[in-house]
Amino acid sequence: MLVQRIFAVLYMLAGLAKAFPQLENVPDILRQAAAANQGTWYGGLSELLANNGDMANILVAVALFGSGLVLWLNPRWTRFVIYGQLAMMAVFITILHRSQPQVIPLDAIFIVAALYMLRQQFRRTGAKRVFTSQDFAKPKPLAKSPDKPKLADEYDVIIIGGGVSGLTAASEFSTERVLVLEKSPTFGGNARCNSHRSLPHPIAGVCFQQPVSGSDMDQLLTKLGLQDKFKTNAQDTLVFFDTILLLKCLNEITLGFIKFPSYLLKPAVWGLTGQLLLNALIGKPYVVAAKQLGDPIFADLYHFLDGFAPGTERFPQVPWHEQSGWSKEEMVQLDRISLYSYLFEPEKTASFPDYLQPPRNLGKLVENAVTTTLRVECLDIHEVSAYVGLHFLVGYLRGNLVTLPGGNGHISEALVAHLHQQANVTLQSDVNLVNLDNTEAGVQLTAKVQHHNISVKGKKLIWAAPKHQLSQWLPSLPEAQLDAIKEIRHEDYYLANALLSRPVLSHSFGGYMIEPERPEQPYAWCKAGTCLVANWMDSSNQSEGGVLTLLKPTTRPERQGRTAENDFASLQQQTYQEISLMLNNLGIDPRIVEDIQIWYWPGALITSVIGQQASGLFQQASQPHLSVYFANQDSVGIGNLESAIFAGKQASAQVKEALLHTDKTAIPRSKETVS
Repeated sequence: MLVQRIFAVLYMLAGLAKAFPQLENVPDILRQAAAANQGTWYGGLSELLANNGDMANILVAVALFGSGLVLWLNPRWTRFVIYGQLAMMAVFITILHRSQPQVIPLDAIFIVAALYMLRQQFRRTGAKRVFTSQDFAKPKPLAKSPDKPKLADEYDVIIIGGGVSGLTAASEFSTERVLVLEKSPTFGGNARCNSHRSLPHPIAGVCFQQPVSGSDMDQLLTKLGLQDKFKTNAQDTLVFFDTILLLKCLNEITLGFIKFPSYLLKPAVWGLTGQLLLNALIGKPYVVAAKQLGDPIFADLYHFLDGFAPGTERFPQVPWHEQSGWSKEEMVQLDRISLYSYLFEPEKTASFPDYLQPPRNLGKLVENAVTTTLRVECLDIHEVSAYVGLHFLVGYLRGNLVTLPGGNGHISEALVAHLHQQANVTLQSDVNLVNLDNTEAGVQLTAKVQHHNISVKGKKLIWAAPKHQLSQWLPSLPEAQLDAIKEIRHEDYYLANALLSRPVLSHSFGGYMIEPERPEQPYAWCKAGTCLVANWMDSSNQSEGGVLTLLKPTTRPERQGRTAENDFASLQQQTYQEISLMLNNLGIDPRIVEDIQIWYWPGALITSVIGQQASGLFQQASQPHLSVYFANQDSVGIGNLESAIFAGKQASAQVKEALLHTDKTAIPRSKETVS
C-alpha cells in the first residue's frame, strides 16, 4: 500500500505540473514529437495531438491527477484505473521516444510500479467484515412437545442412527416393524441440506460417483425415483490453478502438450496460455480452466486409471471381496504401501507385476492434483494406502461426479419421505440414549425424547451411528473388536457456505483449488480444497441469490490435534479471504457475500490408512454381537455416500437372515405417527 500511496502523490503532482508551462510545456513537446515521427505508422496520431496540444494537455492533466486520487483512495475498481495508466504510458512511449528518449526509462519505472500495484489489487481481500453468523451452524432444535411419542413396546428391528446408512437399512425392510432413532433434531447424518432465498445448498456431503448400473447406489436412486434427476460434472468442472505453481511446472505442462500436439489446435489452449502469461504479469492468483484442458498433463495417469474403471472387474472395491477382480494377494500388496510411494517413488514398486506398475515420472502438478482430490475425503497422500487411494482417484479425479439439488441431503430427504410412506417404519428424532441391554434374545433400550422417557424392545438392533462410543453402550463386546474400533480414524470436516446476493458461476459445477501448501496461514490445515456452486446443482431454480460451498476437510498430519471449534470468527474471516481472492480473480466484487455459515462436523469422515483394509480391521470392528448389527461408513473404512449405503444394505440383509432363523413371523403391524 505504501508504494501505491507514493505513486498516487507522483501522479497528482504530474497532473498539477501540466498547469505550469514553465515546468512542462506539453504543446511544445507534442510539436517536437510530430516532427520526429513523420513517416511512421503513428505519425498521423502525433500530428493530431500536436494540432490540439492545449486540449491534450488538459486531458492528460485531468487523467494524471484523477488516477493519482483513485490510487490514494483505493476503491474496489482501482485496477481498472491502473489498466488505463498502462495504456496511457504505452501511448506516451510510442509518441515521445524519438524526440524525448528519456521517457523510456522514466515510464518504465511507472510501468513496473503499475504492475506491482495490480498484483496487490488482485490479492486484496477487503477489510474485515462482520457477518450475521457468529458461531458454527447447527441443525435447529425442535419445539418441545407436551405429548409423549406414540411408540410401540416392541419392534422387529431398532435402528440407532438416522443418517444415510440407517435410513437405507430401514428402507430395505418391507414387512418387519422398524423403529429409527436419531440423536439430532433432523435426519440425514453427513448428508443434509439447507436453503438460501429458496435455493437448496449442501451443509454436509455434496456429491457422489456416477452410479454404475445395478450398483447399490443405482438401486437406491431408482427406489427413490431419483435415477435420472442428478447432474454430472463431466463437462462443467473448473480447476483453479495457482498461477505461481503453474509457472514452476511449465516444463511438465509443455511436455504434456508435446505428447498431444492436437491440443495445440484448440483456441482454448492458447487462451489458457495467454491467461497464464497475463496472470504472471499482473499477479492474478488463479488461472481458471476447464478440467478437460488439463488432460494432456494428466494423460499418463488417466491412462493408467482407466484400467481400473468402475464397472470393470479391475475396479478396486472397498471393502475387498473374493468376487472382485483382485486377488487377495494383489489387494494386500497395494494396501501395504502409501499412495505417494506407489505413484511417486518408483523404486518402491519394482517388485510389482507389470499391470500394477504406475506410470513413471509423474510431475509436481499431478502430485498436487492427487493430493487435493484425496483431501476432499480427509485422506493424506502419505498415509492412505495405494489400494484405497486408487479407489478414490478412479472415481473422483478420473471419473465423473454427480449431484442433486442441495447435494447429498437431497437423498436423505427423499429417504425420509419414502419411509414416511411405509406403514412398517417409525421415525423418531431428538433422541438421547440412556441405556442399552443386549442379549441373544433381543435388546431393550431406554432413552429420552426431549423431556419424555421411552423404553422399547427389539428383536434385533442395527447400530448405524459411529462406533467410537460403543464401549459405553456395549461393554461386553469382545476385546479384539473393541481394539479394532479404537484403531478406526474419525476425521474432522468443515464446510463453509458463502451466501451471495446474486448467483455466480451458475454455468459450472465448481472446481478444485490446485495450489501449494501455505503453512504460514493460521488455518492452513483447514483450507478450501473445492468450491461448488449450488445454483448449478439446481439449475431450474430461479432464486435471485447464490451460494458457493467451500469444502474444508482436514487431514490428521496437517491438523496435528488442532481444532477451530472455539475460534469461529478467525476461521470465518479466513474463509472470506479465500472467497474474496477467488471472486476478485473472476472480476466479481466480494461485497456480494452476505453471510458465511460454517458447519463443523467433528469426527464425521472415516479414513483408511496403510494396512487397515488388508488386516480386515473394519470387518473385525463390525462383527455382529448377540442381537446387535452394525451399519455405518466405519464398517467399510471410507467416508463417502456409497459406503454408507453399502453398509446399510449389508446390515439389513444380515438382520433379515437372522430374523428368519429366530422367528419367521413378524409382529403384527400398524402405522404409528410420531409428533
